[in-house]
Amino acid sequence: MAVLFFLGFWLMCLAALWLWKKSLFIATWREPYFADTPVLIESDDWGPGGDFHGERLTQLLSMLAKHKDSVNRSAVLTADMVLAVPDIAKIESTGQYHRRMLDTDFPIIYKALQQGIQQDTLVPQLHGMEHLNGKAFAELCQKQDPRLAIARSNKGWWDWEKLDSPLQGHYVDGSTLPTQAISSVDAKALVANAMDCFAKMFGYPSLSTVAPCYLWNDEIEKSWQQQNIIAIQTAGYRCTGRDQTGHYFQDPPMIRLGSSNRFAQTYLVRNVMYEPVDGKNTPDSAFTEAELAYRQALPVSISTHRYNYTRSEEQCQQAISGLDQLLGQIIGKFPNVRFLASPELGEFLQNKTNHIVNRFNDREWPSLNLASPHRKTSAFLYRLYYRHRKLVLIGYCTGLIFPAWLICKTSS
Repeated sequence: MAVLFFLGFWLMCLAALWLWKKSLFIATWREPYFADTPVLIESDDWGPGGDFHGERLTQLLSMLAKHKDSVNRSAVLTADMVLAVPDIAKIESTGQYHRRMLDTDFPIIYKALQQGIQQDTLVPQLHGMEHLNGKAFAELCQKQDPRLAIARSNKGWWDWEKLDSPLQGHYVDGSTLPTQAISSVDAKALVANAMDCFAKMFGYPSLSTVAPCYLWNDEIEKSWQQQNIIAIQTAGYRCTGRDQTGHYFQDPPMIRLGSSNRFAQTYLVRNVMYEPVDGKNTPDSAFTEAELAYRQALPVSISTHRYNYTRSEEQCQQAISGLDQLLGQIIGKFPNVRFLASPELGEFLQNKTNHIVNRFNDREWPSLNLASPHRKTSAFLYRLYYRHRKLVLIGYCTGLIFPAWLICKTSS
């Protein structure tokens, strides 16, 4: 009798929850769920730099080549590419913005990138023509703005990551706060030029992109769509600008993997942070986040910026060693690990392709497997558990947490 009572009570609770949260449950159920464990390594800001960047990149890629997935593919770096930096000397002499290009002015780094592509340990993805706003930069340069002191004292290469944070936005003018979005005309021209340069440098257009500083808006998405970009990498939100204090405006404030915008572009989401130079992330903390993604049948999407590997030699070696440890843990603990790059995941989510194809070297790999109903049900419950505190509280108060726990345990 007690069993029947609890079953009846739980059915009533479920009916009430369905009436209250029907749209949430349907939207969550319709998200993609994976039987395989896709693992992506997203690394922003690769591009122009010191010649030693090429050597550091080669070291990083050599480590990735040692890790093999369930179809014997090596771990692959999605290198988010910055294609140019300001030509300081020309800007100061002409008053107009001029660029130094990755392929022609930084050949050692460009060669290392090309080698990674051919070895299938690197897939390029468009980050931006620069990691700053060119027009605003030229104006500040002419005014001898003190925020550009480092740039103006180094006529060749300089580390744009040391610019004040508001000046690093590409699709906004951050020379004063609040930031101002670039015009639709400028956006269209900037994106078209970047896509043309990207295709010339790497032999194929970028199918996906991530905006510098996660700052972009509808006009930028429209410009991307006009250049056939099908997927947008995010940190789980979109920022359209910064206010007077530098605080980011988030719109929308929450983005889920596989959701689409009004231009039918698919959003991708990073969910594992490995930025050891910041002192915030360790291989163990990153693996904990990877476990949460695995339980939810989500891709494990690791964020690890270039600066982790291009600061001091000691920091570089520690970062590579830590990523090596993290990948070893992922392969050792999760079933059916599949290494792939962001444009490949974007193509799969849009088209459910029969093969995973690296468009930059034409190599093919088996397609991804989606979750069975049982695995999907478990992952669905985990997504509700990790995202919605009120539902968790209701689960504990009503006892629904116990059958949910049993379903999750038996699906492993």
